[in-house]
Amino acid sequence: MYTLSKIIHCLFPLIALVFLIIGIKRNIIYHIISALWLSLIALVIHFQSSGGQILGGYFNTTNAAIYTLNLVVLLISLICIISHLGNNNLIFKYLSSLVQSLIVIGCLLVITNLWVNAYFIENRMDGTPIMQVTLLKKADYCSYKYIFYKVTPDGAILYLCPNHYGLLPSIGHLSINPDFIATQLPIPAKKQLLLLQHKEHARS
Repeated sequence: MYTLSKIIHCLFPLIALVFLIIGIKRNIIYHIISALWLSLIALVIHFQSSGGQILGGYFNTTNAAIYTLNLVVLLISLICIISHLGNNNLIFKYLSSLVQSLIVIGCLLVITNLWVNAYFIENRMDGTPIMQVTLLKKADYCSYKYIFYKVTPDGAILYLCPNHYGLLPSIGHLSINPDFIATQLPIPAKKQLLLLQHKEHARS
């Protein structure tokens, strides 16, 4: 089942892109509708495979690229279909312009979240996971209680936190490494982190 879902959310966006290009070039609305459904199916399956979260350890650069392609195909398909429906109605044409603007903004926000997350989860210390930590009290550097942390190859701790409006995440560096990060690491990674911290303190 996992293999089938992987094939679907990788292959369907490419097929949908082909349908979309043919539909736009030949002005065939049914091809564009087919592209819309294929991309929508792939999008739902991909989102479920990620555990229902945009932020976290799943969306690396590869998965972010696939999801972005899917969103772009879905976006263009929706805009083409809405424009086609509103050709003969002036009121609907104005409403469709508003809807299209909202769809574009929403897709851009999702894509931005994907790539900030992909940038965050790449380039971390070998053997260390992306850690989602629930804080009992909000930290000074983040207004959310749920924060993602990672350990970089040089032993620094970075965090990823949604902003105050929950629209775009922010990435920051902790000057002091919290103890609860080290306790959640595997033993080899914990030893490596402690060694790097010791070297850093020796330099300073």
